[in-house]
Amino acid sequence: MSGDTSDSSSYFDGQDPDELIRALVRKRPGTDGKIVHGLHFFDLESNKVFIKAMPPDAPSCSTVVACGNHVYVIGGIRENDANFRGYDADLERGWRKTTSMLFPRAFPLVLAADGKVYVFEHWGSESFGEVYDISGDIWEPLSPPPEDIDLSVPVLDSSRSRILVHCDASDTLYAYYYDRKSWVCLEQKFCYWSDSATIVDDVLYTLIYNYSCKFRSLEAYNLLDKKHLPVKWSSEFSVAPPLGSTPYRLGNGKLILGWVNQFRKRFEYIRFNIWCNEQGGIHAVAEHKSAISVPYPEDISNIWLF
Repeated sequence: MSGDTSDSSSYFDGQDPDELIRALVRKRPGTDGKIVHGLHFFDLESNKVFIKAMPPDAPSCSTVVACGNHVYVIGGIRENDANFRGYDADLERGWRKTTSMLFPRAFPLVLAADGKVYVFEHWGSESFGEVYDISGDIWEPLSPPPEDIDLSVPVLDSSRSRILVHCDASDTLYAYYYDRKSWVCLEQKFCYWSDSATIVDDVLYTLIYNYSCKFRSLEAYNLLDKKHLPVKWSSEFSVAPPLGSTPYRLGNGKLILGWVNQFRKRFEYIRFNIWCNEQGGIHAVAEHKSAISVPYPEDISNIWLF
């Protein structure tokens, strides 16, 4: 794992890195045949892209996570290398290698909370997950939930000191309380959950697609009352967010659905205003009918949001 340590206000031009859309990018091979990875941070307010270098020896299939003014590159595959290290980027001192994970992982599911990095496997196994203590540079095993689990992307619910985890096989919704290191089943039949979700004002949002993999609507779930809420749209938009789109919380009752158009090498998104209506449901209004596009440089071959 690696990280970068410069002053975050200068590094991101005064922006909070947690409020930026983050992407791991892979550039086309140069004349030397080497593949180079990089980090892109996109500010939706200014349409400004911050491009930062990755560690020169960062492996392919790694995952990136931000924690405060640190960025961590975790896992990946490197030819003839069974040691899956991480890299920590402190925004003042640059990249440094950290202690290796307990198990090798490619494209692990990763999030950060309270000075620790939590790593999950997509599928249940003896190496379900582990926790990295940033201050102590130590990895510890993460206890699995009561059942074998085929994970969707975990969601941080920081106001309740927990991580929400959805089991695709059984549709069970679990919460891992990281302050007391325990699992709780929130709902046994949660309903459909797409690959990602986010929380806005105590409501969990995920995406619903039809059988043709076309976007249908948002799924809303009140975390306080543990109830599914109906979603009413008062506006339409001309583009359908593709399968694999990611919801992002912007604050002030705003939500965006973002995705990567790999063919045109663009990040595209639609922004919504959402709020609870008097009938106890969710009211959603798109701010624009067509997607906003942000082009990427032509030398980029692949883009992964994180």
